[in-house]
Amino acid sequence: MTVGLPGTGIGGMFYLLSALAMPLSEAYRRIRGLASGGWRIVAGQLAIAGGMIVGMFLTGRLLGAALHATQHPARLALGSVPSNVLRIAALVLSIGTLAAVLAAVELLRFWIHGRAGSGGSASTRAPRERDVPAPIEPRAAAGGERRRARTLIALLLFEAAAASHPGNARAQHRPPVRSRVAVALARADSAFTAGSTSIASRHYAAVLAVDPENTHAIYRLAQLSADRAEALRLFQRYVALEPEDPWGYIAVGAVLARWGPGRYGDALRCYDQAVRLAPGERDAVVGRARVLARARRTDAAIAAYEQWLDAHGTDVEAWRELGREQTRAGRPADAARAFARAQAIVPDQTTDRRLALAEAAAAPALGPQVSGSHDSDGNATLRLGGAAELTVSAPFRLGVTAGHERVADGVTTTALTDVGLRATWRPRAVLQVEASGGVTALDAIAGARATSTPTGQLRARWRPLPLGPALDLRLQRNVLDASPRLVTNRAARTEFRGTFELPVARVVKLRGIARAASLSDPTETNHRMALAGVVAFAAAPSVELSARFNQIRYDHPDTVGYFAPRLAQVVQAGSYLEFETPNGALFSFDVGAGVQRVAKFSAGLGPWQRALSLYSSIVLPLAPGCDLKIDLGLEDYAAGNEAATSAGSWRYVSAATSLQWALR
Repeated sequence: MTVGLPGTGIGGMFYLLSALAMPLSEAYRRIRGLASGGWRIVAGQLAIAGGMIVGMFLTGRLLGAALHATQHPARLALGSVPSNVLRIAALVLSIGTLAAVLAAVELLRFWIHGRAGSGGSASTRAPRERDVPAPIEPRAAAGGERRRARTLIALLLFEAAAASHPGNARAQHRPPVRSRVAVALARADSAFTAGSTSIASRHYAAVLAVDPENTHAIYRLAQLSADRAEALRLFQRYVALEPEDPWGYIAVGAVLARWGPGRYGDALRCYDQAVRLAPGERDAVVGRARVLARARRTDAAIAAYEQWLDAHGTDVEAWRELGREQTRAGRPADAARAFARAQAIVPDQTTDRRLALAEAAAAPALGPQVSGSHDSDGNATLRLGGAAELTVSAPFRLGVTAGHERVADGVTTTALTDVGLRATWRPRAVLQVEASGGVTALDAIAGARATSTPTGQLRARWRPLPLGPALDLRLQRNVLDASPRLVTNRAARTEFRGTFELPVARVVKLRGIARAASLSDPTETNHRMALAGVVAFAAAPSVELSARFNQIRYDHPDTVGYFAPRLAQVVQAGSYLEFETPNGALFSFDVGAGVQRVAKFSAGLGPWQRALSLYSSIVLPLAPGCDLKIDLGLEDYAAGNEAATSAGSWRYVSAATSLQWALR
């Protein structure tokens, strides 16, 4: 017999079938003219059978509700379910069902007997003396039925009490913890596969409440966690429980890499461990390369991608990422080859655009240029020039430059012409070396013959990490061409400049600048020393706020046309902003506002005056391989600018426009 469902045993099934067959049997007997029990008895039996069927249905529904409540994840989270709960629930439902059926039967019996008792003298006839025993007295029969009912009820109550006793509850069989965990875990995995993240998270949490060391639930719950710190804690717990599983280290490394620059080292150590455990696993090798790229360790990232692609040449995603890193490293030819390999495997619109840009950057190029300047003293310059360059090898590019400049002050006009060679060498992503050399020919003026002056520049820039120190060194010689007087006096400047940058926090940098220059002409040489300090704060990835202090000293006064005070000091607050539009246009602005004061020779420091500056650069892509560049400079202070011929209020504006046109 099924517990809690009266009438579902073998006897009950036969009874139900017999009761349901009684109408057919009664009809058959009446047709054949045989003796029958009457339709009243048939109706009573059918009513009893219907009551049993309804009782079985209701009992089954109630048992199902009780079973669902005990297997709910909230119950699992609270601990195991008491083992006698289902038995007591089934017993209570059984008693209720039996009581309902018994009450229905008794009511039906009283109704039938009552109708029979009022029907006539048949019940008062005396029995036969010998063949039939005397009937049992009605009161005695009723008393026996009541005793049997009391006995049945007592047995049922005893069973309920025994089932509910704590000692018996402990002795009863209960489902093992593993089976309950398996059910909850299956539900969680089903919800995870269906994309129901909130439901899956609740089920996985319920599993961990019962089995805190279930590594599958720990890993999945970490994947679903929106809290980065909680996800990291769960993944680290998984690694502690499964130290030989490379996927745990991969997951921890991925979370740390998204954390920020300060955790890149920890992320790389996790990926290194994953690679040691699974050297051929793509997510370990390529994931490590991605962390290197995110950390701006471009050379190491390129090496990692190339090592992977040597054995897995059809990995289109790795080819695309390699191309981006080679573009960042200043190797457009190598980047173009990587993008071309990716396009050959799986064509992609974004990759095709990057391929076109890389091919344009690697192709020979022409660059016509127009520039000019004007200051408040009336000096003006206009220069027409251009450049041509080509790639000799992947890290080496060679070019030639030429230009003609006109300098005037409203009274005197002169000109100069320059030609030269320039080269760019970038052996590594962190190091770039630029060199140029040539000659500048100065026109004859005021009886002076034309002369030529050698010019050139050597510059090295080193930046190993975005949050590491950086160094920029430059040695330069050029002609002072801000005014006709300077050109006429053949003034030239040879300068060494060094900039050192040191991050002291994730968003704070210290920058030191030193400049030592020698200004010479055929009759004398003057020396200038400039020191500057900058505290820069990165308010956003493309926004920098800074405070600057600059101090300049000259050895002696000037006699050939440039401004040379004994001491000049400038204090400014600055802001640098850079942003790029979706179509590739780049805008950058460097704004400074502050004060300056100047001390002439044999005089003290003068009053503080305003010191304003603005420098901007705009790059507009006209077509793939064709960019228009516009540079603009505005200054409203004289300190430190050789073009200035007087102290106090002095303004200067310059502009340059160039076109970079790739020949493809």
